[in-house]
Amino acid sequence: MKARDLFPDQLAREQLGTSQLADFEALWSLSTDWHEAPNERRGGWSGVSRHVLDDGSAIFLKRQENHLCRTLRHPWRGIPTFYREYRNILRLSAHQVGAVEALYYGDRLEPGRWRAILVTRALDSFISLDEWNAVAAYDEQSQRQSLITATALACARLHHHRLQHSCLYGKHVFVRRTPAMGNTYQESDVRFIDLEKLRKGIRRERVSKHDLDQLLRHTDGWNDGDWNIFHAVYRQQRAALQDHQVTLR
Repeated sequence: MKARDLFPDQLAREQLGTSQLADFEALWSLSTDWHEAPNERRGGWSGVSRHVLDDGSAIFLKRQENHLCRTLRHPWRGIPTFYREYRNILRLSAHQVGAVEALYYGDRLEPGRWRAILVTRALDSFISLDEWNAVAAYDEQSQRQSLITATALACARLHHHRLQHSCLYGKHVFVRRTPAMGNTYQESDVRFIDLEKLRKGIRRERVSKHDLDQLLRHTDGWNDGDWNIFHAVYRQQRAALQDHQVTLR
């Protein structure tokens, strides 16, 4: 049996360890209700559970078996989709792009069976952009505009690094319920989730067009004026990041 256990840092290992959940077997056998019904495909399955640790914080425990995706490096056998998602989370973190936080990835490969686990911290102080738009009061226009600006800044940074989310819907962009600082949203208040399909593209413009077309079609609650603000801030930030990169050369 081939085994792999990965932690992004020692703090993540210690936090799971305080709940006796810092190893694959303990996480796989943990008895929890499904937060999302398991998804079955091609002889495999994948499901998500929510669990509260001993310190009171919550995690999402994602378990799968024979739920694989093909890559250029592994075109035939493939790899667990959670492994690709774990690496993408770390990739965004390295580029200072807000994302869901990973605490652990592990897998066990046996003849005929490949099990994988991904543990992420629950974003309890966040809601999706679609949810925020559904409950936001339109009389708080300044806060609304700051949220649109923060979202545009986060998307611009993502695409500056030629990273294509590939499923950039309003439900996959999470924002704080209330800003961390004052009444104004900052880029740091935005998190991207559902990173299984994220990939690096060749050209920034192609990556940008793909994702922004999706965001426009699959985001509820923004009017034409909101989108005009978004695109203006996005273009300005893309140019600023490019200028900064040229200056550093």
